[in-house]
Amino acid sequence: MNNRNIIESAIKLLKIHYYGNIILLAIFFLLLLFGLIPLFVDSRAVNITLERYVIMITIIVIPVALKFFASRLKKAVLPMEATIAATKYKNIYFVRLYTIGVVTLMQIILFALSRNMNFFWFTVVLFIIFIFCKPSYEELESLTKEAPKNNPEEVVEEPLNENTNSSVQTKHNDQDDE
Repeated sequence: MNNRNIIESAIKLLKIHYYGNIILLAIFFLLLLFGLIPLFVDSRAVNITLERYVIMITIIVIPVALKFFASRLKKAVLPMEATIAATKYKNIYFVRLYTIGVVTLMQIILFALSRNMNFFWFTVVLFIIFIFCKPSYEELESLTKEAPKNNPEEVVEEPLNENTNSSVQTKHNDQDDE
């Protein structure tokens, strides 16, 4: 298999997980929201301490999961073979996707249990966060390419404008006269 096929098959697998995760969570959320699943018939009050910890966990997990994925991609030694790149990308992608998925499921269950609107809105926010978790062909392909090197010795000279040129020439002429 060539690199393109390996990358395409990896992205196809990741998209199946991505859409499957979102669809299952959304269906579960909607069924609980409209009371079609009598999982928790009576709403129960959730302890305020538990509510604060769950909210705190959610606020911490969202940026940590997104940052974890980005930092692991940046730390990758480039270039990689396509199979190694696909495996590495899939592993860190699954960590990000399912971490956010578990937190979303926790919020859905707590909303169904308590009918507390905090859990409802956090569930909505987490579904929006899934937009930033879509697998990217370009990201995976970039792991197989050589990283651009920054050479500090290469200095890009910018052309001077006319005013700067004339003032430089004037200074040189003044020094020659002395």
